[in-house]
Amino acid sequence: MTKNQAHEWHERTEEGGKRYVRAYWDSRQWVFHYLIEPHMPGWLPMTKPSDEDWLMLRDLLFRKYQRKKLPFKYIEKMDALLETMGLKEKMTNDE
Repeated sequence: MTKNQAHEWHERTEEGGKRYVRAYWDSRQWVFHYLIEPHMPGWLPMTKPSDEDWLMLRDLLFRKYQRKKLPFKYIEKMDALLETMGLKEKMTNDE
């Protein structure tokens, strides 16, 4: 995964705002940041991403792979990481 490649998604909050999440590969690990509109003026680092954030990142990477924007080896690396975290079973149950 290249260093400059950022992946971003958003979801609605209960208050009606949007929660944006940005993840990028920093040569050895994934780095997550988040922003909640309209409450926050800027991006803040996410110290411990939730399981849902990890699964959303995997889903986003897979959709980019399907559009031929990402090699399959990155999906394999993400799957291996999720397996070490114990999230692989959760992913297969949701699909």
